[in-house]
Amino acid sequence: MNLKKLNKCLFLVVFIVHVTLLRSQDTHFLGVDDLFKQGIENSLKLKADKINETIATQEINVAKTGMLPDISVDLADGYLGKVTVFTDGLTKPVHPYMPNWSQNYMVGLSQPIYTGGKIRRNIEKAALQKELAQLTSNKDKSELKLVLISKYLELFRLYKQKDVMNQNIEDAKQRLHVIQGMKKQRMITENDLIRSELLLNNLNLMLREVEDNILINSQQLDVALGLNEDWILTPDQQLLEQKLPMASIETYIKQGYQQLPELQVANSEIKLAKKKEEITRADYLPSLFLQAGNSLERPITNVSPVEDMFLNGWSVTLKLSYKLSSLYKNPNKTSISKQAIAFQQVQQEQQEQNIRTNIKSIFIKHQEALDKVDVLTLSVKQANENYRIVYNKYKNSMAILTDLLDASGVKLDAEMQLTTAKANVVYTYYQLLRTSGNL
Repeated sequence: MNLKKLNKCLFLVVFIVHVTLLRSQDTHFLGVDDLFKQGIENSLKLKADKINETIATQEINVAKTGMLPDISVDLADGYLGKVTVFTDGLTKPVHPYMPNWSQNYMVGLSQPIYTGGKIRRNIEKAALQKELAQLTSNKDKSELKLVLISKYLELFRLYKQKDVMNQNIEDAKQRLHVIQGMKKQRMITENDLIRSELLLNNLNLMLREVEDNILINSQQLDVALGLNEDWILTPDQQLLEQKLPMASIETYIKQGYQQLPELQVANSEIKLAKKKEEITRADYLPSLFLQAGNSLERPITNVSPVEDMFLNGWSVTLKLSYKLSSLYKNPNKTSISKQAIAFQQVQQEQQEQNIRTNIKSIFIKHQEALDKVDVLTLSVKQANENYRIVYNKYKNSMAILTDLLDASGVKLDAEMQLTTAKANVVYTYYQLLRTSGNL
C-alpha cells in the first residue's frame, strides 16, 4: 500500500512540474492571416525566389545592351628590331633605316544594324525568364501556404484533443470519487477501484503526450515563422466552426485553368522554348554592322624608306557578314529547339489533365469530410448518452465496470474522431483553393 502511495506521489510531482513548465512559457495567439504573412516574410525559399527575380530583371538590362555599340581603345608601344633586306635571293643583306620605337593608338566603334532579330529576341527571352521567375515564386508561395495551414491545423487538432482529454479526466475523477464511495460501502470490489485509478493515470499520460506535441509543433512553427522559439502558439479557436464558402466543381476547374501557377509556368515554358527556337533560326540570317575607327601610328612603314613620323587616319565602313557554317551546324540546334517545344507542350497538357482530376478528387474528399463531421457529431451525442446511461446503471449496480470503461472509451474515441474530421474539412478546403489557383 505504501508503494502504491509512493507511485501516486511521484506521478503527481511529475505532472505538476510539467504543468508548471507549460505555464512558465509565453503563449501567443496566431490567426490564419498572420500565419501566412509571417510564413511568406520568413521563407528562405521565397527569399531565394526573390533573388532569382532580381537576377532576371538584370538579365533584361544585359540583353538590352546588345543594341548599344561596342567601343574599343587600343594603345600599343613597342621596340622595333633591326630590319634585314636581302637584295639577291638570300645574299647581299642590307640594313635600311628603321626607327627603334613604334606607337599605335586606335579608337574603334562597331554598331549592330541588323542581326536577324537576335538582339530583340534575346531581350524578349530575358523578359520571359523574368515572368517565369515571378510565376515560380507564386507557385512556391501557394505551396508554402498549404504546408503552413497543414501544420496550423495539426496544432489546432492537438489543442482540441487537449480540451477533450481534460474533460475526460474530469469525468474520470468524478467517476473515481463515486467508485471510492461505493468501495467504502462495500458495493464494489478493490479491482474496480484499481482499474478506475489506472484509467485516470492513462488519461493523464495521454494528456502529457498531447501537451508535449503542442510544444513540439509550436516550436516548429515558431522557427518557420521567425518567431520567438519559446512561444507556445494558440490558434484561432473559431476556425473549425467558420462557414467555408464553396463553389461548383466546374467553377473550380475553370479557375484552375485560368490561374493555377503550375499551368501558368507551363505556358511560360512553352513561350520561352519558342523564343529560343527563333534565336536559333536567326543564325541563318546575315548580320550588318556599322564600323568606324581612328588611328594614330608611328613609324610609317608602307613607304620606302620608312618614315619616322606619325600617321593619322579614320574610316567608316558597313560590314555585312554571313556564317556559312550555320548551314550545317544549325539544323541540329533547330531540331533540339523543336523537341524542347514539344516537350513543354506535353507538360502543359499533363498539367491540364491534373487540374481536372485533382480538383475532382479533392472536391469529393471535401464533401466526404463534411458528411463525416455530420455523422461523427451524431456519434458523439450518442456516445455521451450511452455513457450517461451506463454510468447511472453502474451506480445502481446494474452494470459492471467493464461496460462503463467501454462506454468511456467509445465516448473518448468519438470526440477525438470528430476533432480530426473537422480539421480535415478545413484542410481539404485549402487544398481545393490551392489546386484551383485561389490560395
